[in-house]
Amino acid sequence: MKQIHKILSLLLVLVVVVGVTSCENEIESEEFADVSIDFTYQSSSIHYVIGEEISFVNKSIIGSSWEWHFGDGATSTEKSPVHKYTEPATYKVRLIVDGGKYELEKSLMISDIVPVVNYTSSDPAIIYNQSEVAFTVQLLNPENLEVSYKWNFPEATQGDEVGEDFSSTVESPVVTFGTIGSQKVSLTVTMGEKQLAPLTVNVRVNYDKPVKTLYYAVKDGNVMSRKIIDGVDESVNKPFDLGFRSGKHPLTMQFAGDWCYIFDAGSVFTYSATTAGRGDGEIFAVAHDGSKRETVIENFGGDAYQDFYYGFIDEPNNQIYWADRREGIFRMSLDTRNMKFSTDEVDYFVRNNWTGYYGKGIYWGNVNGPIAKFGDTFWWSKNSNGAGVFRFVESDVKGEAVSAEEPAPAAGSMMTTFAIRGMVVDEVNGFIYAASQAHKIIFCFDMEGNYVKIVDMLGADDGVGGDSENVFVTGMAIDVDENGDGYLYYAYRGPAGSDNPQQQSGIKRYKLNDDTAAPEFFLEGVEAYGIAIDHQLR
Repeated sequence: MKQIHKILSLLLVLVVVVGVTSCENEIESEEFADVSIDFTYQSSSIHYVIGEEISFVNKSIIGSSWEWHFGDGATSTEKSPVHKYTEPATYKVRLIVDGGKYELEKSLMISDIVPVVNYTSSDPAIIYNQSEVAFTVQLLNPENLEVSYKWNFPEATQGDEVGEDFSSTVESPVVTFGTIGSQKVSLTVTMGEKQLAPLTVNVRVNYDKPVKTLYYAVKDGNVMSRKIIDGVDESVNKPFDLGFRSGKHPLTMQFAGDWCYIFDAGSVFTYSATTAGRGDGEIFAVAHDGSKRETVIENFGGDAYQDFYYGFIDEPNNQIYWADRREGIFRMSLDTRNMKFSTDEVDYFVRNNWTGYYGKGIYWGNVNGPIAKFGDTFWWSKNSNGAGVFRFVESDVKGEAVSAEEPAPAAGSMMTTFAIRGMVVDEVNGFIYAASQAHKIIFCFDMEGNYVKIVDMLGADDGVGGDSENVFVTGMAIDVDENGDGYLYYAYRGPAGSDNPQQQSGIKRYKLNDDTAAPEFFLEGVEAYGIAIDHQLR
């Protein structure tokens, strides 16, 4: 029995020895050695720019010879070399160990040197002809090259370091701006013999008194604003650039609180036989000072005819309304943000056949025009397959198709011979101003739709939307005080290349309660869509 125990003990020892020997062989395998190759890079800044010394730190735990390829044609055999790049790019850096037995590659992005411009003022808001604005530049200069500066300021800028051509060559100029609006300041820096890419910053410069502001959406441009100031030379009162794109066809703009809401009708603005999947309209909001932009609801990839053609804000009831191309009007909370449009999420508030107007002025396929609400009464304009303005209260909306016997709403329709493409109501004076697509005229009516006068005969042969759906007045807004004084503002799209000064594109205004005054330009030469007035004094 003792002999058997000895034999078993010997076998156990042999098994343990074999196991240990096997583990030792695995530790020496090639796979383990591969993960022992590593390197990092570092510099005096976090930007990794041209001309900067970049240290490549070899963290490999094996190897006795090294070969570096920096991706720009340069190489090194040092264990941890230092290298400079002369051109911005993303480089592939490769470390080869022991003559090619092991290697590792990493990407390194080298940036160009870009100045960073900052400006400060002791005044909370920068005021024209008053506030001193100090400019400073942050600039990486790893090779300590000679640096020169060339600032270009807008006309009327003042300062000890500003020349007659409104430029400056000092590093940190202090200036006072002589005009209101967005001041574009450009800086060109030369380091050694290389001129860096020019840099432009916008400085918001305000009027010295709180005033109202008109906002407008520029074709193929940005959302803009301009202070409404009488008695100040036009060359002083320049527009503000809010820094956000206008959209494709933003025919409606409305102000509520501190936000300007923009209703973009999308690219497919006129009739199309194919609309499925082509929607790209959006309702978005821009803060009054251009500090931020928020999406309310979008229809990207949806049916283009359900884009956001016209709209209005019912601020007292915290609701937002919009009309699609031809079917009806939608409603949702004004607090809505970042919503994807779907009729499963937002249903119609009213459709063409949901009131007693169906078959009595409103028909299938009626193209929608501007919409509004005054008190409890909705105003719904149409401009094809029937035209005019159709008024109703919410109880007139049946929520389903009505019969032919359903009476028309008591509020009544008006201007049923006019294809309405622009509309605004002056409740103080009791007038409606409407732009007729067919007549190319802005008319004034009383509150029952009776003709009063012609405000402006546009007489253009151009506009927005092509021959069949041309829009000459792309936005309207009214600014009226409690005495009935003020202006009607309207964005007008004139014919391209017209020699007639009154047919140039721009934003015009008409003085209320003054039949002797002719319409005048508030802004000349701008191709605008929707317009809105911020009635808060800022």
